[in-house]
Amino acid sequence: MLPVVVALGVTGAIRWRFPRVGWWVPPAAVVVVLYPIPALMLGVATLAVTRRNAIHRVREERARAEHDAVALAELVGLGLSAGLSFMAALEAAACEVGPPLADEVHDVIRRSRHRGIAAALEESGGAARRLYLLAARATVTGAPVAVAVRAYVAEQRDADRARALGAARRLPVQLLFPLALLILPGFMVLTIGPALLGALERLGM
Repeated sequence: MLPVVVALGVTGAIRWRFPRVGWWVPPAAVVVVLYPIPALMLGVATLAVTRRNAIHRVREERARAEHDAVALAELVGLGLSAGLSFMAALEAAACEVGPPLADEVHDVIRRSRHRGIAAALEESGGAARRLYLLAARATVTGAPVAVAVRAYVAEQRDADRARALGAARRLPVQLLFPLALLILPGFMVLTIGPALLGALERLGM
């Protein structure tokens, strides 16, 4: 009983000193004192799930940014085919993509007015960095920028296709565990169960 009282007192003092601490802290402290091993296991499981969700969220954001970068390149290619300059096409395309990439493009355009197009593109990072580098290289060498933009789009499409094929190849391995754990036991019961029951009936059991 004394450890519980001490835990409640300490957590109460913490909540008084830091009012933003959640209401769940005192009950959690009591649970940790009374059941340390299950609480530790629950904490480890919660930490693992939280980390997994964070990694999944980062991957989703990265995939979304890459998709927006490809859409940006396609829109820039349309603007170039309509006779716009690369920066004008980039500025027009920025209005059709998500806020993070649009802010990144506007930053590139703003710096290009002070440092020049090639320098601004070469120094830029972010989701569309590969597009900026190809455009900067084409600007410096005098090659058609539209060709560099089309090459970037084709490169990203090939990378997306390769990722999709890789995920499809990993799918049978990922399905092996649920197949063995969930489907095979039921299949064994349905196939062996009737024969086993019949044998038990014949034996009079």
